[in-house]
Amino acid sequence: MSPAGETGTSSTPPRANASNQGGSKIEFTPYSRGASVISENISLVGVQVKEVRPWIQRDIEQAKQCKADAMLQALLQRASCAPCAPKTKQPELLQKCLKGVLPVCNGQVSNGTVAKIFWGEAGRTSEPKILDKVEEITKVHPTVEGHIPELFWCHAFTNSACAIREALGVPESSMSSRMLYILVFRRLYPITKLNGKDLFDVWRQCILCHLTLWKEGVHHRDISPGSLLWYRKNGRLIGVLNDYDLSSLANAVGPQGNERTGTVPFMALDLLTKEGQQGKAKYLYRHDLESFMWVFAWICFRYRQGVLLLRRSRPLDEWATSHAIACGVKKLAFLTNLSHYLPADFRTSQSTIDLSLLALLVDCFRVLQAANSNRADDMYHNLVVELGWMEGTYEQIDAEETVSDMDDFLGKFTGTKAWVKLSNTLPL
Repeated sequence: MSPAGETGTSSTPPRANASNQGGSKIEFTPYSRGASVISENISLVGVQVKEVRPWIQRDIEQAKQCKADAMLQALLQRASCAPCAPKTKQPELLQKCLKGVLPVCNGQVSNGTVAKIFWGEAGRTSEPKILDKVEEITKVHPTVEGHIPELFWCHAFTNSACAIREALGVPESSMSSRMLYILVFRRLYPITKLNGKDLFDVWRQCILCHLTLWKEGVHHRDISPGSLLWYRKNGRLIGVLNDYDLSSLANAVGPQGNERTGTVPFMALDLLTKEGQQGKAKYLYRHDLESFMWVFAWICFRYRQGVLLLRRSRPLDEWATSHAIACGVKKLAFLTNLSHYLPADFRTSQSTIDLSLLALLVDCFRVLQAANSNRADDMYHNLVVELGWMEGTYEQIDAEETVSDMDDFLGKFTGTKAWVKLSNTLPL
């Protein structure tokens, strides 16, 4: 989930697999809105909600878009229609949904917690199960312990989207179903509130936690500003890797390998292509690590001292309003001409830490550019061999990554002069 106002627009960055439909009575955009229809339509069934707290409203609005959201809106609207209600299961289904949602909307969760309401794919390993696996990993890996969200309570509704669609007579009930989940977590703070070496420290901790989880078989697959959070402990900021609703387990059975997931502005360039969006590129660790780099640039270019800059001072906004392939083109232009996008104050800043962050950005994107260039060379080599223009060996670009491959790729970033310099400023 991205923090409120993350894009500076009324919507959050589009998910790669978000719906993009129009022309029906129930209209929605390709951007993430999630289950906000719950709070917006409660009044339709005569239920009075005195207060929808800002934090739960934010989390509802940031949940990912799916057809089930439109289905729920239809459910609420039709169930409030007297002529059709008595002879259907609509009232029963509606009450089951509202019974779980209303206590949260009415604030029956303490101020130290935050609730997440979203529709998850029934065939995908659920976020609570992913977190169970993550919890096991914390027992043996200090890079993960304390760096994961603390789940207090969760509930999954037994009535799936298919069951509700069937009861309503909504078409496409044969589609893959979704389940409505409510999860209550300890409240944390968004990484966009940080700057300077604190920003680098929390970001770096999340990267190290992510690497360990990936090696242990938990593949996050949706790195964005909203998935990087923090809290304070004994005077030190502790980074937390959050949001596992699009994650997968390496040993999971089912179609969880190549399907495109992620938040478009932060996805790796390999995945923002026609082939990548069609699932023809295997999702690898390096794709998530590249997402960390795009997140760092996003924050550095759009925030100052934890405050979102004015629109005219934010050069990357268009990433959030472009479809996947167009966004990839824009990000490639950024990668090859970073200096063109530098905010004016970065050019004139006398702050040592600002200059250190700028140096880190330059070093990291240099590494990315070199990696992309090397893969492009491999692709050209394969094409020449395939066409028979020269003899050689066909190289599998999307081959399985080894642990050594992961360490080597991360090492290209951690070994840069700027990374080492910033690391030396952090407490031991």
